[in-house]
Amino acid sequence: MPNAFSRFTACLAIITATLLTPAAHAAWPDKPVRLILPLAPGGAMDVLGRSLADALGSRWNVPVVVENRAGAGGNIGAEQVARAEPDGYTLLLTGDMLVANETLFKGNINYDATRSFSPISIVATAPTVIVVRSASSLQSLQDLRQLASERVVNIGTPGFGNSNHIALTRLQARIDGTLQHIPYKGAGPAVIGVLGGETDAAIVALPAVTSQIESGALRALAVVQDTRSAVVPDTPTVKQAGLDVDAGTGWFGLLAPAGTPDPIIADIQHAVSNAVSRGTLRGKLTGLGFEPVGSASATFVERIARDVQTFPPLLKAANVAIN
Repeated sequence: MPNAFSRFTACLAIITATLLTPAAHAAWPDKPVRLILPLAPGGAMDVLGRSLADALGSRWNVPVVVENRAGAGGNIGAEQVARAEPDGYTLLLTGDMLVANETLFKGNINYDATRSFSPISIVATAPTVIVVRSASSLQSLQDLRQLASERVVNIGTPGFGNSNHIALTRLQARIDGTLQHIPYKGAGPAVIGVLGGETDAAIVALPAVTSQIESGALRALAVVQDTRSAVVPDTPTVKQAGLDVDAGTGWFGLLAPAGTPDPIIADIQHAVSNAVSRGTLRGKLTGLGFEPVGSASATFVERIARDVQTFPPLLKAANVAIN
């Protein structure tokens, strides 16, 4: 009799786990999902976030609501997600400033890049581009270098710690002259700044300015990557323009609060990978200058860990600090 009762109890436990555990996730998502963007509207991240939200909302049959939470170099939005309930209904689309800010704002941020989030996927990468308004006398990167040897040249970026800011620090280390960093709360405001003459040039992700380059409102001087971009094929790389600097592309990644259940993380990663690897969204992103990725979660974890090791010495060597 005890053996029969034990078998009954074990069977009941298995049945309960089978029925209840999947049900806890099967209903997800059954309400709107919030997608937090830590920069102002109008930039590359904003374009990517809204495009991704539309694709995921269609797949899940629930609204994916984009919320811009700009400020403090992206920290306001990141902290909001780090504190959110880990249930899959609050997500963060951000860039590599998530990692850099631990150095830039040391002691003044309330999250940890590796412990406060569950990385889901690197959604896309994008090259950085140096642009000036069409009325500018600067026709090339050499012209910009020459001007910097004569006076301070103001360069706008989407803020501190992102790949655009890091590209600027590398340029500053390689030229004889002064490039003054003018940080904005996103690429959108930085582009408005250069168009309006507040700055001499801007360094932003290419997708943020593709339409302005095509319309002739902005002129691209160089892309900060090893090869030319198919979107602006007539624009040289920085090395082709005569400046030997390390080039790299910035990532845009999707994260959830730490502790979000693995099945939900897996569901979102699968949805992101499918969305950016085919169809309308992929065509739109590549046309703007993004390189769609849709990486595995483990790959994203590894990228963040690598950046945590490489960013601090890079920023310290460039004497970049906020405090």
